[in-house]
Amino acid sequence: MLTLAEEFLLLALDDDTGKKSVDSTRVGAALAGAAIVELTLSGALRLTEAGDPEHKPGRLVATGRQPADLRLADLVTVADGRKPKDAVGKVAGFGSWRSRAEKLQDALLNDLAGAGYLTEAKGKILGLFPTTLWKPADPAVEAAIMTRVRAVVVDGTTPDDRTAALISLVHAVDLLPKLFPDIDKRTVTLRGKAISESDWGGPAVRRAVQEIQAVTIAIISAAAVSAAN
Repeated sequence: MLTLAEEFLLLALDDDTGKKSVDSTRVGAALAGAAIVELTLSGALRLTEAGDPEHKPGRLVATGRQPADLRLADLVTVADGRKPKDAVGKVAGFGSWRSRAEKLQDALLNDLAGAGYLTEAKGKILGLFPTTLWKPADPAVEAAIMTRVRAVVVDGTTPDDRTAALISLVHAVDLLPKLFPDIDKRTVTLRGKAISESDWGGPAVRRAVQEIQAVTIAIISAAAVSAAN
C-alpha cells in the first residue's frame, strides 16, 4: 500500500509534462503534513488530550510503536513533544538549505520509480537549466487513487480515514480543482473543505489533520508574502 505522501506526489505530478502541478512550497508543506498524518494514522505518534498526566494537551507524542514506513522513522523524533503545526514547520524546514521534506520527496520519487510507477527523465528549463521530469510508468496506479478521490469528491461517497486525509491535504494546497477541471472549481473546493471538516476517523487523528492543514495554508501564505517582497 502506498503512503499518503506517495499518493499525494502521484496526484501532484502532471502526467503530460512530468512536472509538479503546484509550486515547491506547497509540495513541501503537503509532504510534511502527509508524513505527520501517516505517523499519526499508523499509531507511531498520538495527539495528547486534556488531562494527560505526562504531557500538555495538543502535543504529538511518540508511542514507541515502529512506523509502518521506515523512511519516516526519524520524523518521529522531530515531531515528539511538538504541536502539530510546529512539527509540520520543522519538517517542511522552509528557510533551511535543504529541508527534511525535500529529502523525503527525493526518496519517495526514486522509490516510486524503482517500483515501476514513475519514469525518470531529464529535461531543461528554457533550454538551459537541467531539471528532472517524472512521468507515469504505470497509469493504473494513479488511476486507482483518482477513482477513490472522485468517488468521495464528485459522487459523495463516505471516505475511509486514509482517503479523507489525502483529500484534506490535496485541498490544503489548492490542488483539488486541478484534478477535476471538468467540475466547477467552487463546487470542488467547497466539497474538499467539507470533507476536511467532516467527522471521519478518531478525534485525535482528525484534529491533527485539521491543524496540519491550517499550518500548511499559513506556511504557503507566508512564503507568498516573502516572495512578493
